[in-house]
Amino acid sequence: MPLQGERLNNGLSVVTAGHGPPLVFLPGLGPGADLSAEVPRALAQSARAVATGTRRTVHLICRPVDMPAGTTIAELAGWHAAALRERFGGPVDVMGASGGGVTALQLAMDHSDVVRRLVVSVAASRVSDRGRRDLLRSAELERLGKSSAWVSSGLVAHGLLRLAAAAWYGLGGTKRRAPGEIALIEAVQQWDVTERLGEVSAPTLVVCGTRDPLVPPRLAEATARGIPHARLVLLRGRGHATTLFDPRSTRAARSFLDEPGE
Repeated sequence: MPLQGERLNNGLSVVTAGHGPPLVFLPGLGPGADLSAEVPRALAQSARAVATGTRRTVHLICRPVDMPAGTTIAELAGWHAAALRERFGGPVDVMGASGGGVTALQLAMDHSDVVRRLVVSVAASRVSDRGRRDLLRSAELERLGKSSAWVSSGLVAHGLLRLAAAAWYGLGGTKRRAPGEIALIEAVQQWDVTERLGEVSAPTLVVCGTRDPLVPPRLAEATARGIPHARLVLLRGRGHATTLFDPRSTRAARSFLDEPGE
């Protein structure tokens, strides 16, 4: 049965899947969507997969497709905070992956009243130098009508899987990224909350892979070390995409979220 989404404030939109306690899920880079008009297949699959893996009612929230240039991560987190206060009326568990993890971490710092527990997956307090550079380069190649498949695939996969990822990216031809995705890429260029990690009061789990060029182990370790009592799960040999799809990531998140206490 197709999932039906709805519009939130500031151009955000949400789709819900699964059963159990609520879990807000913020996905990573991608074109985004107005889920109130249509729920793309990939996002529906993501919502259902996270719901099944965590045994939760997942509220997947998409950033605006046309998020304006110059939008900061702090502003984006503020929009999410307003939506969560209206929707839940109290703190709720939040899980963010990749670019969504960036927003989730900022949300926990600036709006602690809305976050009960926090899972940050393949994200850290800043993006690596290579990650920032290659994200911008991929966007520029697309602007020029050139393929960014090889550059983009190198950020999410390695070895034979990178070849498959490059082929998948290549299927998109020279199609440009949505304005909201470009705005997020630009926003993370100067985003660094490392010095503020001590402000996160929610119990936190950080999940990353040891072969992730966007979030190398040293950044994941520094992030977990900077957040009071945070836990770190590092999956050896896993990259950006393979960490996201590794069943151990889901099991670690479910176990963490199911722990008793606030």
